[in-house]
Amino acid sequence: LPAALAELVDSSGGDGPAATLAVLGDARPLEPREEQALYRAAQEGLTNARKHAQAAHVALTLDFSDAAVVRLTVADDGRGASATDGGFGLIGLRERVQLAGGSLTLQTKPGAGLALIVEVPG
Repeated sequence: LPAALAELVDSSGGDGPAATLAVLGDARPLEPREEQALYRAAQEGLTNARKHAQAAHVALTLDFSDAAVVRLTVADDGRGASATDGGFGLIGLRERVQLAGGSLTLQTKPGAGLALIVEVPG
């Protein structure tokens, strides 16, 4: 998963905000459903930052430090959002994450960026 996310971050440059990836803790294998949920969350977060956030930077953090969960945070420095009910992309992502036994949280306020946080068992 870390290598796939690094490739995703590398390929996301060009027409959008600069993106970085940090991996915390020791990476460990996950079930395919959890891995795919995290990868799709990274894709959705990068796409939303590029299309909607007017962000200069997007930071992805893949955190293996907790033995019970793996957390992915996709945080941008863009304009934030006043509503977090989301469009079809976020709705589909929320369903995918729930099927993997995880949770999805959005933290935002207008003018202060947005953080998409996904936790899956791991």
